[in-house]
Amino acid sequence: MRLKIFLVLMIEIIFFANAAQVSAEQPKAQEYRKILSSGNFYVEYDDKNIKRTVAQENGRRMARTNLGGNYRMLVSILNPLGAAFSDEKYPEFMCAGGKFYKFLEKDFALMIREEQLDDENLNPAEGWATIYQSLSLPNELAIFNWHDKFHKPPAALSEPVFIESAKKIIGGKEYDCDRYESKIMDAAGGTGSTIIFELCYTNGELALAKSELSINGKEYEINRLVVKKFLPNIPSGDFKLTGKEKIYSAGVGDMNDLLENPPFIGRLNEIR
Repeated sequence: MRLKIFLVLMIEIIFFANAAQVSAEQPKAQEYRKILSSGNFYVEYDDKNIKRTVAQENGRRMARTNLGGNYRMLVSILNPLGAAFSDEKYPEFMCAGGKFYKFLEKDFALMIREEQLDDENLNPAEGWATIYQSLSLPNELAIFNWHDKFHKPPAALSEPVFIESAKKIIGGKEYDCDRYESKIMDAAGGTGSTIIFELCYTNGELALAKSELSINGKEYEINRLVVKKFLPNIPSGDFKLTGKEKIYSAGVGDMNDLLENPPFIGRLNEIR
């Protein structure tokens, strides 16, 4: 009798231990949250073979998209104002002290103050309407800091909630995947559909981040990111700024725009 009770207890212990392993987030998840909330971080990921980097240090939020080969040539042709960097280390976008910067070259940037972002006369070709998006992590990684000031998800999208962890085979490789769900609210306040986020780890480190749309029991992939680096500090030599970069005013629909002659404001280290 005692042996039977002992065996039952052991089975229950094993069952609940396995259940805990499946239901808990990966240990690294909380560390990533602390990194992003600390104010200093460096995140590098590939989005469809295009490398994106978002970082923050000393109150400066910076981001860069590294394009190469045909990508760089195509972007240069379609949007001359969109800097398509390959191996450069300077930021493409930056926010510091309530001012936003768009670097067209490593020593040349346009600047706008935060209170000017609603100005209807802003030159749309300069891309200020999407500046927050440019400086934010994508939804798949913003799970670790959903209320970051630069992250502007649709109002109808609820904050993702952790559901479960499970082992998955993706592309022939096994991952430990944390699953999160975010509801899309319809006009009546009900749930229209669900966005599923999966953060997939290998050897304890985040490696993949996926999002899928779930409708009527079917899931359709939205995006997939390959996570390269998730660090508490910017690596030495990255996001180089000398302070001597030339800063010009953003276009506000005046004669300077027509003449393509933006007013010179000063050097970066002179901006107050």
